[in-house]
Amino acid sequence: MNMERQPVIIEPAARVPLRIAVVGTGLLGERHARFWGQQDDVELVGIVDLDLGRATSAAERLTTNFRIPRPPVFRSLETLLTATGADGVSVATPDFAHRDPVVQALDAGLHVLVEKPLAMTTADAFVMTDAARRAGRWLMVNHSMRWIPRYRAIHDAIRNGEWGQMVVAHSAKSDVIHVPTEMLRWASRTSAAYFLTAHDLDLVRWFAGDRIVRVFAQGARGVLDRRGIDAYDAIQTSVTFANGSIASFEASWIHPNTYPSFTDDYMHVICEQGVAYLDRGREGSEVFETDRVRHPKHSTVYEQDGRIYGSFRHSLEHFTRCIRTGTEPLTSARRVTGVVTALEAIHRSLETGLPETIDDQLAD
Repeated sequence: MNMERQPVIIEPAARVPLRIAVVGTGLLGERHARFWGQQDDVELVGIVDLDLGRATSAAERLTTNFRIPRPPVFRSLETLLTATGADGVSVATPDFAHRDPVVQALDAGLHVLVEKPLAMTTADAFVMTDAARRAGRWLMVNHSMRWIPRYRAIHDAIRNGEWGQMVVAHSAKSDVIHVPTEMLRWASRTSAAYFLTAHDLDLVRWFAGDRIVRVFAQGARGVLDRRGIDAYDAIQTSVTFANGSIASFEASWIHPNTYPSFTDDYMHVICEQGVAYLDRGREGSEVFETDRVRHPKHSTVYEQDGRIYGSFRHSLEHFTRCIRTGTEPLTSARRVTGVVTALEAIHRSLETGLPETIDDQLAD
């Protein structure tokens, strides 16, 4: 890796607890804090939120519900950095608010794990990757679905030549309308593509092993507009890779709240010598209760004995392992900046109604 300073290696044998803080106490930020607080080799040294009351409530829930020692709370990252001597930080702020805390933490000498998408513009992504290079610290994006075993199996079957080249892929991912209307206070400042397609765009780009060169998108509006939310209800995107592979992505977030799965999604991957169909909405489980039907999803996040498991856990464990060994993360920012470039092109295409030609700067 071309870095001006080499990453600091913390010897695994010493098992010195890594001091990690969390920025942002929304749903994902609180999940990060809970996970770090439950690890034997990590010390959760603080949580930051501009809303100090929300951070305080999150800290209290960690203690009350999970018996995690109550972490200090801070209104500013600068104060936390001065007070805690953290080694790393999870940034789980809204999609549009990643750059500043990421760069601030890197400039202070911390390793950073940031929620997907890395950024909403390629310019911001480059600012962050440059900061990581200057600091000699890892910047990893939490594209956690790469740690779901069936996706890794598809990737490996393509890479080892068993399936040949990916020819075409299609993904559809949908959220219930609770997400843009109630869960996110900032839905008008992101989109279904940034919030949902980012995951599958990263996966398919990983499968294809090549750079995206062309993007075309179209969207539908109305439902959210009538609720005062300036956002597309659904976005469909077609992409072309340099090697001729193609893929399509569909994202919507207006499913009724009575839908049995919070997120419904599937993926179809066709290769020269293999095909995979993944119905991820049910994952093989269908639970019938007296007042509802549920499709539990265990591959990404599930709990046993009050602890978090699934691909979310594996991704965060990968982050700490990379810090300890000096190994570049599988989803380091420089490796996934092309996802941001493609997402940005999707939104330009929505505005112009025309295809966008891009070079997503694929890294190894």
